[in-house]
Amino acid sequence: MNRRNWIVTLVVLVVFGLLAIPKLMPDAKSGMNKKGPGGPVLVGTVKVGTGSLSTTLTAAGTLRAEEEVELRTEVPGRVLSIHFNEGQQVAKGSLLLKLNDAELKAQLKKVNANLRLKEQTERRNKSLLEKGGISQEAYDLSRTELDATIADKELLEEQIRKTEVRAPFTGKIGLRNISVGSNLPAQALIASLQQTHQLKLDFQVPERYVALVKPGLEIGFTVDGSRSAYKASILAIEPRIDANTRNLLVRARVSNLSQELFPGSFARVNLALNQDNKAILIPTQAVVPVLKGQKVFVVSGDSVVERRIELGQRRDSVVQVLSGLEKGEEIVVKGVIQLRAGSKIKTAL
Repeated sequence: MNRRNWIVTLVVLVVFGLLAIPKLMPDAKSGMNKKGPGGPVLVGTVKVGTGSLSTTLTAAGTLRAEEEVELRTEVPGRVLSIHFNEGQQVAKGSLLLKLNDAELKAQLKKVNANLRLKEQTERRNKSLLEKGGISQEAYDLSRTELDATIADKELLEEQIRKTEVRAPFTGKIGLRNISVGSNLPAQALIASLQQTHQLKLDFQVPERYVALVKPGLEIGFTVDGSRSAYKASILAIEPRIDANTRNLLVRARVSNLSQELFPGSFARVNLALNQDNKAILIPTQAVVPVLKGQKVFVVSGDSVVERRIELGQRRDSVVQVLSGLEKGEEIVVKGVIQLRAGSKIKTAL
């Protein structure tokens, strides 16, 4: 072997030696993390306890006025006068709009004059009938003419009434859509009138919660544009479930004396449907997802057993257990990932 081949062989042996050293040396770090065969797993445990838990439902709702109507004309005509200001609070029965009724009043004046004549004729014929001066047929004719004239008067008075638009209830009037002098057709929109000192809140509840929703139940809600939380009380429930959505329509009443809330606003509704003061609650980190469910590891002496559980509501760091655990049992909450059924454990202090 020449000198060059000898040097190459030496270099190769040195390289293989360096690569083999880590495999021959003990892995101190690995040895610290691995337990020996059958060694216990260091875990953290807690006792299963109970707490207070309410069934809370969140729903989307809409605020509506207690009473709301679009003010419209009943008959066509020219606007003679307007008796309200936009945004004004008006009382029930107050005059809001007057259409021109000069022609109708002239006709009513004529009918009134004719009515007086018919009344005099009827009284005279009645007196003559009692004395035998006229026949019953002649009297009946005068009576019929009097009744027809009275009907004509009532018709004209009703037509004159329709030239006035009055507030059907006390409320706040909106923006007007007409001006004095406008020639309006029948059913022309004048403005809207809304009663807002109280509001209605409509929202829907899924079918499975129907038995928990009752009139008088207090609910909370929030609206966009306000940081305040508001309260309402359920007023009524629709007596049927919508076949398309399988939801139940619920209506609540809201006090709005401060006028902070507006009809048409979107509301986020929160319902506390029932209160369970003995709900079994466990930390969420104790739950291990498995096929078709969840499980926990229950401490049994110096080892653990698997237990299938049924979960209910989740609240931050805890979850409700509907079945599978009893109060007072001890479960693993730390080191869960290293466990198997029957694993030996050592509880951390």
